[in-house]
Amino acid sequence: MLRRLLAAVLLLAAGEVAAQETSFLLINGTAYPISQLAVSETDFNFWTPNVLRPPPIKAGERRQVTFNAPTTYCQADLQVGFADGGSPAVWRNLNLCTLSKIKLVYDRTSGITTASYDE
Repeated sequence: MLRRLLAAVLLLAAGEVAAQETSFLLINGTAYPISQLAVSETDFNFWTPNVLRPPPIKAGERRQVTFNAPTTYCQADLQVGFADGGSPAVWRNLNLCTLSKIKLVYDRTSGITTASYDE
């Protein structure tokens, strides 16, 4: 934990980090409108600002998502915020460097998140 915190501090102190454009088709397989999407290196929990542009992605809809991410973000977690004010949900260990399409599914009652994707 301390090592990861130190790595985050060093990353911030290093100034501008090399970035790569990341793009994938996001399919909302949840029953809730998605209004926010943040990214973190896997298990780091150091989230980017919201990379999703308005309007929210309604249940069943899809949208191309494009943003600049540090090159270290190949293995990443996605955190989704919902327009109805429900608690955010997290999908872990996704390879954003090879991902082309992802369908996010979420059971709010159990808290279980699942994803199907194409690379």
